[in-house]
Amino acid sequence: MSEQTIAKPRPQVVTWAPSQTGPCARCGTPTCRYGVGASPLCAACKAARKAQYGG
Repeated sequence: MSEQTIAKPRPQVVTWAPSQTGPCARCGTPTCRYGVGASPLCAACKAARKAQYGG
């Protein structure tokens, strides 16, 4: 059985307040977790999840 590795995503340009920053739920990269447009996943993990599950 091969183990799947997740490539470390490139850092995002921060366009949100420091108080809205939190770790990505999948990889731990700082991302916008709180407020308008927030997501528990960073952009790279969100794209990987979308590619895996669709939607």
